[in-house]
Amino acid sequence: MARLTMSDRRTLAKMYAEEKSVLEIANKLGCHPQTIYDELKRGNTGKLDKNHRQAYDPDLAQRTVQANVHRCGRRRRAAT
Repeated sequence: MARLTMSDRRTLAKMYAEEKSVLEIANKLGCHPQTIYDELKRGNTGKLDKNHRQAYDPDLAQRTVQANVHRCGRRRRAAT
């Protein structure tokens, strides 16, 4: 799985607002199109943008990734 940086997320947001296709965005960022779809889902604000598509917020996506990484490291150990 490719990890996007904050600058990648901002580029994605800009291109998405310009109505670029997912394939164009993926080619620009050098990742698989599924990564873009996953990222759009991760940064979904629950509102529609001016193009009547789900709005994407790169800051929300970054916070979500950071929370997931933080949570991933916390595992309970079995009592022995």
